[in-house]
Amino acid sequence: MCWFFKNKKKQREVNAESSTNQNQVKQTKTTEELPKESEKPVVTEPIEKFEMPKKEEKSEPKTSTKEKAAPEAKPKTESKPEVKKETPTKYMGKYEVYPEAGSFKYRLKASNGEILAVSLRYTTEKGAFSGIETFKKNVETGVFEIYTDKSNYSQYQLYTANKARVIMVGEFYSTLKQAESAVESVKRFYKTDKIETLSKIAEDEIREELVAFDKIEENATGKYEIYQENKDFLIRLKANNSQVLFVSQGYSSKATAKQGLETIKAAIADNRFTVGKDKQNRYQFNLYSPTNQLLLTGETYPVKTSCISAINSVRKFGLKAKVLEI
Repeated sequence: MCWFFKNKKKQREVNAESSTNQNQVKQTKTTEELPKESEKPVVTEPIEKFEMPKKEEKSEPKTSTKEKAAPEAKPKTESKPEVKKETPTKYMGKYEVYPEAGSFKYRLKASNGEILAVSLRYTTEKGAFSGIETFKKNVETGVFEIYTDKSNYSQYQLYTANKARVIMVGEFYSTLKQAESAVESVKRFYKTDKIETLSKIAEDEIREELVAFDKIEENATGKYEIYQENKDFLIRLKANNSQVLFVSQGYSSKATAKQGLETIKAAIADNRFTVGKDKQNRYQFNLYSPTNQLLLTGETYPVKTSCISAINSVRKFGLKAKVLEI
């Protein structure tokens, strides 16, 4: 019995030792079979690497230096157009109707109070109101002309479309450019519907006055000349020293100029003159028909006495002067 257990024990120890040796052999073989770092085979297949996805970049076309310097245009976005409210403050002028020199007149003022135009004479206040509508119509359809007198002062004159009648005579200006600017100002403000009625105006704003005349001795040494300038026929009166006393408005034909001359002579005989004064304090005479239609205006003068003297010269030479067609 003792021998059996001893052999059994010995057999277990041999088996254990054998198992241990086998494990060591396997471990040694495994270690020997693993290739060294330098002996690792080269991998020929590509190894996929995981990379973070990059942000998509827009490719920009190549541009020149000048194009690069220009700011990048922003894309247009559809939007409703802004509706600008009209501001009626810029051209809000007004008309004023008032009595002056035994008649009625109207004047047009800009929004800053500047007088842009002063009308001719009307027998009644109602006639002055009607004159405003006539004026508006002729600003649109009539003819503006600028006249420069011998003293180099310029003024605009507004005619009907056929130039048969003077509608408005402007102020005198020291330069042609100022007169042209005045015409543009009239065109900006004439449409206003604002009208005020005045019982009187300030003394320094009076533009016209009546004058009394003494009897004068007529002289037959003067002469009328009817002549053509461009498409118009005009009339001028010269004294015996060839001084030009006035130049008429234009007429469409020589025949109508001759008729106009007879109307002018009749108005001279009736002393239908007034003395006008502009905002530069220059004086000018006006000659009207019995219906208050403006027939002609004289030259401008720096003092009132010179203007009255020019009227007396017209009265002296205008009735018996001979007529020449040139």
